[in-house]
Amino acid sequence: MQLPDGRMVFKTSGNINIYDGAHFRYIHQTPKDVYPLNGYDGFYRIYQAKNSILWIKDHHKLMCVDLRIEKYVPNLDTFFKKKGFEKEVDDLFMDSNQNLWLLISGKLISEDASITIDLSNNNGVLQDLVSHNNNLYLFYNSGEVICYDLKNKNKLYSKAAYSKKEQDFFKNTSLVVKGNKGFYQLRNGSKGGFFFFDIRKRIWTKILETNYTLNTLVINPNDTAYISCSNGIWIIDCKTGKKTYLPTLKKVDGSILNTEISTIFYDKQDGLWLGTYNQGLLYYHPSRYKFTYIGRSYFSESTQKDVIVQAFAEDKLGNVYVKSQSFIYRYNFSPKGDKILKVIEASLVPKELLEKINTINKNQKISLTDNRGWIWTGTQDGLKLFDPKKQKESIFYTKDGLSNNFIHAILEDRNHNIWVTSSYGITKLEVDTINEKIHFTKFTSDVGTLEGEYSDGAVFEASDGTLYFGGINGFNILTAKSKNTNKLPFKAVFTNLFLRGEKIELAKSYDDRVILHEAAPYTKEIALSYDQNFLSFEFSALNYQNPSQTYYRYQLEGIDNHWRETSIGGQNENENTDGILKISYTNLPPGKYKLKVMVSNSNKQWNGLVTNLFVTINAPWWKTTTAYILFIVLLISLIGAAVFGYIYYTRKKLERNHREEVLLIRIKNLIEQCDFLQSEKESYLTQTNLNSTFSTNSNNENKADNAFLTRALELVEKNLEVSDYSVEQLSRDLCMDRTGLYRKLISLLDKSPSLFIRNIRLQKAAALLLEGEYNIAEITEKVGFSSSSYLSKCFQEVYGCRPSEYAEKSRKST
Repeated sequence: MQLPDGRMVFKTSGNINIYDGAHFRYIHQTPKDVYPLNGYDGFYRIYQAKNSILWIKDHHKLMCVDLRIEKYVPNLDTFFKKKGFEKEVDDLFMDSNQNLWLLISGKLISEDASITIDLSNNNGVLQDLVSHNNNLYLFYNSGEVICYDLKNKNKLYSKAAYSKKEQDFFKNTSLVVKGNKGFYQLRNGSKGGFFFFDIRKRIWTKILETNYTLNTLVINPNDTAYISCSNGIWIIDCKTGKKTYLPTLKKVDGSILNTEISTIFYDKQDGLWLGTYNQGLLYYHPSRYKFTYIGRSYFSESTQKDVIVQAFAEDKLGNVYVKSQSFIYRYNFSPKGDKILKVIEASLVPKELLEKINTINKNQKISLTDNRGWIWTGTQDGLKLFDPKKQKESIFYTKDGLSNNFIHAILEDRNHNIWVTSSYGITKLEVDTINEKIHFTKFTSDVGTLEGEYSDGAVFEASDGTLYFGGINGFNILTAKSKNTNKLPFKAVFTNLFLRGEKIELAKSYDDRVILHEAAPYTKEIALSYDQNFLSFEFSALNYQNPSQTYYRYQLEGIDNHWRETSIGGQNENENTDGILKISYTNLPPGKYKLKVMVSNSNKQWNGLVTNLFVTINAPWWKTTTAYILFIVLLISLIGAAVFGYIYYTRKKLERNHREEVLLIRIKNLIEQCDFLQSEKESYLTQTNLNSTFSTNSNNENKADNAFLTRALELVEKNLEVSDYSVEQLSRDLCMDRTGLYRKLISLLDKSPSLFIRNIRLQKAAALLLEGEYNIAEITEKVGFSSSSYLSKCFQEVYGCRPSEYAEKSRKST
């Protein structure tokens, strides 16, 4: 059978096989997958339900396959009990609307149990059923069809296909196929019979009766019936009643198909599938072979050597002559389809024709100048093209679309297409007149071309437009009436996914992630980790007729700015004729993408159907929204901390500067007060001549303090350039201990010795900056700072600006 997406399903004795045009997928069964179906005595039947479920019944057996997970559904007894069917199911059917019907204890029950029809009053065994409008038609082994109204469950009528005397002839099996005006039925017993029931007239017609079993029936849209049997195939035009019996079938290689055809199927591309008893699966399509092949069996040459077709020519009457290395033949094609090659003596060939053939044979230069002025040259490694106007040369290979790199002949036909023969296959080159883009169409043996090499220069176009291509052991003919096939009926099917070159299996975990939860054809979305971004996608066009004549266009939104087009076999140097598209993307960045794929055959008429596959590459945790929020919060916190620290540091600095300023003001006020009091005391003592002793002691104390500060100042200024002149050294030079020096300076100046030394150095630095004779480095050395940066830091704390700015600010204030 054919699935809605175009894939084929084949049931063999062992497996279910699903075919996508290139690969078979096998679904194996186990004993627990089989349910006893005691009411069914026939052979394999496959039904497809609406939910991608396949029901398969065989002689007394029932199986169920879930295509989405590609597994059998085990324990069907449990499945039926969950549906509410406690009793054993005797038989199972599916009507034309894909509704499931169960036969249980003489009652026919719909899957949802909404309809129950009592069959206990009917005679015989129910073998098949079909629905039409609101009626259900039941087919019994007695040959009767009984029609029921599904609305009220009433029996409307019954009609027998044959008399009771004939029941034993056709009582064993039944196969019903719905036609345009009724139902076709295949029946078997001791005989085989093919019947038609007209639902409007309610009349049975016997179309065919045989003395052997009729295996399978298919009806095409034109009401042509194909019936397989143990000895060939019947082809019956049901409109006219014309019957054709083919007892034997010939395969492409000329051999006879000497086996029983057990199954026949007509697909939606008008192709026939034949399942044989012991020679596998065969496929036939009337338009598959575009090229007529005239093989060596039609030539008179010795069978011990190859036949080399060297040239063609045509006389005024339209007769075509074929020259080999030994003879000249005249080719005729009779109305009966017989291909005839007749040896003609050279003396009987028209003189001008003979000269032409011999000239062609001697001048086998593989070169051509087409109507555009382009020069095509065939080589042993590619096809060269030279454009005289642009003075541009190009060369084409198999990767561009040639069937083979070794070129033997070139021809331009009346439609200005370029035909190229090679060591394997023929290539047609079409040039777009607008953008001069070249489109390649490759033809190989799967469409009828020679299996071997073609001959140098052996190409010819007859007056009626027929093309001839000569080669080893035969030649090909392509008539002007050959037409392209219709559009492909299906959209591309997603068949496989590869991660880092490894094929992804269904329901299997990769890097702790299950990628395919359903089979690839049913998968619409794929979610991957950030490091699972090396991907290859595989799609099938389901072009069973001519897989090598398949074209794809695809686009990954977010990566590709426009559609990309490719032909099968033109993707790389390797021949690929299975019709499968393989797309690879590497190092995809995190994001959401939509992969779109379209298909066409050689006429490049896109059918408008687009296959969409949504792909999500998840970002790593550090690139997720949550991580970004945390990063922003952290950044804000750091900025806040920095601002808080700056404010805190600035406030402390301002407070320290303020304290120093207040201290200086207090010292200044105290000095002024002391000077005032001293002057008042001295004036008072002078006037009164009293307390002379106290006055002398007070003056001595002030003089001693001034002398101490003067001495300390001199010592620091003397050692100003000594960077390691410390508090200890100053205390020794003043003949004091460190503690005493500290207390003395705190009591007099409210400053520590280290701050006293640093301020003197900074005052000297400020003076030198105002002089402007030294740079910062020189001043740093002269005032005893260890580095310019430390000087700058201390200077900025005291003066509120950098040393480089101090002199400029002082001049502006002046």
